[in-house]
Amino acid sequence: MILLIEPDQKIKKKLCDLISRERVIGVDSYIQILEMLCKFKNRFELIIANIHPLNDALSQQTLFKLCDKLHIEIPPILGIYRQCDEQIVEDFKKNNGQCKLIKYHEEDEVFPETYIQAIKELYPVLIADIDKAKEIWLKKEKTEESIDPRKWLKEEGFIKVVESDNIKSSNGNTGELITSVEEMLIDETAEKIENVDELVDYKKMYFELKKKHEELLKQVTDLTEQI
Repeated sequence: MILLIEPDQKIKKKLCDLISRERVIGVDSYIQILEMLCKFKNRFELIIANIHPLNDALSQQTLFKLCDKLHIEIPPILGIYRQCDEQIVEDFKKNNGQCKLIKYHEEDEVFPETYIQAIKELYPVLIADIDKAKEIWLKKEKTEESIDPRKWLKEEGFIKVVESDNIKSSNGNTGELITSVEEMLIDETAEKIENVDELVDYKKMYFELKKKHEELLKQVTDLTEQI
């Protein structure tokens, strides 16, 4: 069983999907690392962790002290860092040389292979298919890149909003598209208000006409009676 610590839910799912044949328990923080170790004790054969919560768990030797108290061996640890983590990586290596580190980058097409190979060094019995992992990784990347907000709006029934001349070309800028949609919705709301006002005017005109008709009818009736 593998314990995976990653605060970012999207990244955590990606990392789990690459080793989907294994039983993986995902958590968000270093406190949850300790909780899971207390609950499952020596059933974890590997820890995969974002370098930030991992550093928190190791900085005060908390993880080591807990394992010692539980009388369990410390599982092998694979730390994962991103491009913005260079400084913490440098300090981490000095204090935790026993942990293997790899760099995570969503645009790195060879990351699945790097990731699986790194796990196998620490956990040789890993069940994983590198080719399948690559396929999943690349498929997800392409899916994310191909999302067209205009097409999505059209598919969801906002055809008028998408085809309106009020929405100018956003050149792929989702922010501009959202602004255009908001402007369109404001225009539609204003139009509806004007229509309501028009309905109110017709109603007013009807009652005025009805009043005049009743007055005329009364005059005719009075005149008839006099004759």
